[in-house]
Amino acid sequence: MANGELDLSSGVPLYRQIKDILRAEIADGVADPGKPMTEEQLLGRFEVSRAPIRQALKELAVEGYVYRRQGKGTFPVPGARVQRPADVRPGALYQYLSDSGLHPASKVSGIQRVEPPARIRHRLGLEEHERLLHFNRLILVEDEPLIEASVYLRAPEDFSPTAGELEDEGSAFELLSRRFGMTLDREEHEAWATAATAGQAATLGVREGSPLLVIETIFFATGGLPAGWRSAVHRAEEFKYRFVTSR
Repeated sequence: MANGELDLSSGVPLYRQIKDILRAEIADGVADPGKPMTEEQLLGRFEVSRAPIRQALKELAVEGYVYRRQGKGTFPVPGARVQRPADVRPGALYQYLSDSGLHPASKVSGIQRVEPPARIRHRLGLEEHERLLHFNRLILVEDEPLIEASVYLRAPEDFSPTAGELEDEGSAFELLSRRFGMTLDREEHEAWATAATAGQAATLGVREGSPLLVIETIFFATGGLPAGWRSAVHRAEEFKYRFVTSR
């Protein structure tokens, strides 16, 4: 798809190629957020039928890259490359990023069994001196740092994954599910804005004092037992957490 052109011999569905081209243009700031993406304009550009155009725009809207204004058309969403829907299941963000074509990678460090800080112990209802598996994960998208996370897991003592295993899997919960049958039921989040410390700025590639989004999560296993805690710090200009409420 060099220079935004379709490759009719690739075997990749046309709607997916169109979607990937438009998504890249939106993420790179090429698409004008004030100019609608009309079906007619895209039909003339890509010279395909209307069906793949509509499917591409539909999926871009679901992923948060475009939005529809009644009577005005479909417009690019400026800013964040990553739009995380709230219905992404617990522990599956990495897979969601991969399925979205964002080429995620992760770097895991500091794997050890530790007694968590008192605040985390109280949030998880732990016994005094109970030790959890702890590690840090840096998630990158398109080779750029996006999320720095600190994770504490309530896992069996013989669960001792290597950094490579955690990096390849993208989720410790997927490993726990396969090896021990542990499944997650739900997660509870708290989110707030903060300013980047010197350490966070160096890790995430932003200026010290830049805005960051913190999402703190408690994971619950089936049956309601707290299974883990995570604090994830996100580059605010690159990440949006999208959710819907209903009455």
